[in-house]
Amino acid sequence: MQDRILHRRWCIYIDILGFSNVWESENEKVLHSLRELVRAIYRIGKNVYPNNGERLFAHQCGDGFAILSDFGEASLNRPITIAIALMRHVASTGMFAAATVAEGELADIRGCYPEEVTADSRDDGAVILGDGLMTLFSVMGTAFIRSYRLQSQAPSGPFLMVSECNKERIPADLRVRATKSCNDVGVVSIDWVNAETQILTTVQNKADLYIHTQEALVQKIRDYYEQNESIQEKWADNLSKLLGIDI
Repeated sequence: MQDRILHRRWCIYIDILGFSNVWESENEKVLHSLRELVRAIYRIGKNVYPNNGERLFAHQCGDGFAILSDFGEASLNRPITIAIALMRHVASTGMFAAATVAEGELADIRGCYPEEVTADSRDDGAVILGDGLMTLFSVMGTAFIRSYRLQSQAPSGPFLMVSECNKERIPADLRVRATKSCNDVGVVSIDWVNAETQILTTVQNKADLYIHTQEALVQKIRDYYEQNESIQEKWADNLSKLLGIDI
């Protein structure tokens, strides 16, 4: 209980790389990736962490999701593990995700909306606009803002990032590499390709997610890199420095 008091709720922000670019030419491919991301989050929330105290709250934001904890936790092991499992599952589709983990507060902001708007809302939260609909984001706070901001400032590529100030709370059995964000703030990249931990195995098995060998993941990243000329200049050095993958 003391750990819950000392630490704020964590938030994973994860989205699919290149979604908008690929959509115009291969929308079924990116929809498949989004579908598998949704499936993986659902299975982890339902089959791995369904209970009070460990439950998850997931909110879609376009082609990404903000996934939040019930309480704060002393270690970042659980959110990092969930992010790794999701990134590996998305990789099975031939596309890749980027993720960040940050902490902060979160609040239900539905009460801030005008009463005339909420009075016309349905049970699923959609607001009636005649024959049309409005959907509202029901939560906001520093947990979401910090994780989203960190993602927007992170190096380009399929990376899992946390702020350097949280480096000591990353499990010792995960490989990390320090770097700088685009605004020169210290961040840490976690090697999600080569991670091997018992909790990761448990999450992947309980959620029935796709499990790759490290060699297969590296090859998938190389294949994606070779097939997408537009990202090659941005990704080459980052893949080598942060994941140890030489192109």
